[in-house]
Amino acid sequence: MPQGVIINCIVVFLGGILGAFLKNHFPQKLAEALPNIFGLSAITMGIYLIIRLESLTAVVLAVIIGSVIGELLSLEDRLLTGLRRLEARLPVQLNEDQLDVLISLIILFCFSGTGIFGAMNSGMTGDHSILYAKSVMDFFTAMIFGTTAGYLVGFIAVPQLMIGTLLFYGASFILPLVTDIMLANFKACGGIITLAVGLKISNIKKTRVLNILPALVLVFPFSLLL
Repeated sequence: MPQGVIINCIVVFLGGILGAFLKNHFPQKLAEALPNIFGLSAITMGIYLIIRLESLTAVVLAVIIGSVIGELLSLEDRLLTGLRRLEARLPVQLNEDQLDVLISLIILFCFSGTGIFGAMNSGMTGDHSILYAKSVMDFFTAMIFGTTAGYLVGFIAVPQLMIGTLLFYGASFILPLVTDIMLANFKACGGIITLAVGLKISNIKKTRVLNILPALVLVFPFSLLL
């Protein structure tokens, strides 16, 4: 039973809905200041994961080639197109900044190294502690960004549940093939993506973060070869 994944998704949904509901009652000072704090938190998480890498060459190569593939496939542009189509069917209108926030949060909630590894670890060992810890931060993050990007933040929990459940049940097939070095490099690769998300949320550097995601797949064979 993927209870860690389910709880994580529930708190994201509740946080996003609560933030949107309290939008007009939320202090403007906090709405402006806290996104930067969460961006810095994501940067810190990214650095923490990056310093655990075992093969710098494998991770850098995975990020570069993965980014090339992501750019050629226009992953982020395709997601933007999908979000705009979804927006057209909803009684809310999103500006470019709000769409940018949604993309960053989809990466942070669904594709962070901690989230992916947490789901895989839960499926393999039954230990949900990683996802429980992630849920605490995700709740407040979803609530804060719900005040700016609206109710759609809460519904990020839907793809998050799908991805987390798939990883949970697929973990028994994946983890036996993964060495400690491959896992460390995988975390480091996720850390780079999380760092890029933090820079984006903090308005320090805009990066098409979604286009880096193929690196999470490539880092396994590159770690094995190098």
